[in-house]
Amino acid sequence: MIFYKKQRFKYLKYLLIGTALLFSSCGKELFTTSKQLQNTQSNPIIKNSSSACSNFTHIKPEVDFLFLWDNSTSSVFINSQTRQALDNTIDLISTRFDYHILLAPLLGSGNSDAWFVSETPNGLGSEALSIKIDRTLAAAKLSTFPSVSGSAENGVERVREMLSNNISNGIFRNGAYTIVVVMSNEDDNSWVVGSQPTGYDRNNYINQKLEQILCLRGHHTSACGGSQINSQQMRFISIVAHSEACNGTNSAFKSNYVYKKMSEELYSAYYTGNIPSPSDQNGDSSPDSYNICDVSDFTTLFDGINNSIQDQVILHKYNYWPVATSGAAQIDPAEITIKKSTGTTYPLLQEPVPGGVNGFTFTNSVQTKNTRFAPSAGEPFTGYLVKLYGDAQVTYPECMSVTTQTPKEYFGYVNIQSKPNESTISLNINGQTIPQSTSNGWELVKESGQPKYYQSFNIKINGPGNYNPAFPAINKSGYFLKLNGNSIYSNGADLEVIYLPSGT
Repeated sequence: MIFYKKQRFKYLKYLLIGTALLFSSCGKELFTTSKQLQNTQSNPIIKNSSSACSNFTHIKPEVDFLFLWDNSTSSVFINSQTRQALDNTIDLISTRFDYHILLAPLLGSGNSDAWFVSETPNGLGSEALSIKIDRTLAAAKLSTFPSVSGSAENGVERVREMLSNNISNGIFRNGAYTIVVVMSNEDDNSWVVGSQPTGYDRNNYINQKLEQILCLRGHHTSACGGSQINSQQMRFISIVAHSEACNGTNSAFKSNYVYKKMSEELYSAYYTGNIPSPSDQNGDSSPDSYNICDVSDFTTLFDGINNSIQDQVILHKYNYWPVATSGAAQIDPAEITIKKSTGTTYPLLQEPVPGGVNGFTFTNSVQTKNTRFAPSAGEPFTGYLVKLYGDAQVTYPECMSVTTQTPKEYFGYVNIQSKPNESTISLNINGQTIPQSTSNGWELVKESGQPKYYQSFNIKINGPGNYNPAFPAINKSGYFLKLNGNSIYSNGADLEVIYLPSGT
C-alpha cells in the first residue's frame, strides 16, 4: 500500500514537471498576437491596340448617265441582246450608286421620246417626273425610239443639248459624276460643210463642241457662262466602229473619228478645284471608246463601261480616327502610336499645327466627331479620337492601327487594413526594404500620436515631390504609411507589409 502511494506521487510529479515545461516553451506563441502579412500590387499600365480600315460602302455616290441610242434606219443596236445588255448595266448601277439614267434616241430633238430612270424622285422637277419610268421598263422603251432615215448625224451636239436641257429639272445633278454613253454605227458628220470638207472643219467642230461641253461640266480652265453641272467627273463613252465597215464584216458600220476623239479629249481634260482626273484608261490607245467591231456577244457590250464605273467609286477620306470608346480607361497622350497600312508611323503634334505638317493631335476627352470629311461629312464616332494632318489623313483603301496605354500613376501611400503597432512595421516594395524615414522612407500617418483611421483616402499623388491628390482617385479605407522621397512607387509595384496589430 505504501509502495502504491509512492509510485502515484512519482507519476504525478513527472506530469506536473512536463506540463510546466510545455507551457514554458510555447506560451509566447499562444498568448501573443500573430503578425499580419499584406501583399498587394498597384494598378498595372494597360496597353490597347486596335486596327480599322477606311471604306467606301457607307454612302452611294451620285452618278448621272445619259444613254444616246442609235435609232437610224441602218442601226442594228435595238435588239434583244442590246436590251438585255442595258438591263444588266442598270442592275449593276442600281446596286452601287444613287443613279439617274436618261435614255434618248441619238437622232432626235430635246426630250422627245426620252425616258428617265432614277433611284429616288428627290430633287426632280415636273418635266423629269413626267418622263420617269420604273427601271424594269427601261430596256423595253428602246423599241419605242422612232427610226430616222438619212445620213446626217450630229451626236456630239445632241450630247450638249441633252445635258444643257436637263440641268434645271434635276436630271443632271450638281456635283454628281456624269457619264455619257453614245452608241452608233456611224460617226458624227454634222461638221461637213459644202462639197469639200476638210480635216480642219472636223477638228474645228470637235474643239467648239468640246469647249461647250466642258463649260457645262464645270471645273473648267476657261471662264464660262450659263448653267454648269460642276461634275466630279464627266466621261464621254463611245461604242462605235474603229475601222471602216468593221474590216469588211458589216457594211453598215463606218470608221469613227469624232466620237473617239471626244471620248479621248473629255477623258484627259483638266479639272480645276483639286478635282482628280481619271486614270483607269491611262495607256489605252483610245480612252473611253469601245470598238463595236470586236463585240460578238451584245450582252457583254457594256462590260467596259461597268469597269470604268467600278473605278470611279468615291474614296472616303478621314481627318479624325477613333482611338478608344467613351468608357475606356485614361489614355497617355505621349504613348499614342498611329501607323498606316503603308508602314508609315506619324508623330504627335501640338496645336496650333502649321500647314504642310504630317501627324496627329489628341484631345484627352470624349468627343463626338464626323471621322470622314469627303466626299461628305459622315461616319460619326463618340469617344477618344486623334485629329489627322497632312499625309496622316486616311483615304480608302488605307487602314490605320492605333496603340495606346494608360498614363503612368504615382502612389505616395501604402494602405494597412488593421491598426498597426508602429515598432513592428516592415515594408518591402519590389523586393526592396523601405526604412522608416521622413526623408527617403515611410512614416505612419497619425493623429494625436495614434495611427489615424480613414474611411476613404486617395493614395494617388501627382508625382515625385508633389503630394497633391491625383485623379481619378484610388480610394482605400484603413491606416496609411506615407512614403517620402524616392520611396514612392508607380504602376505594377509589388507591396509587402508585415506588422503586429495594435491592441489599443
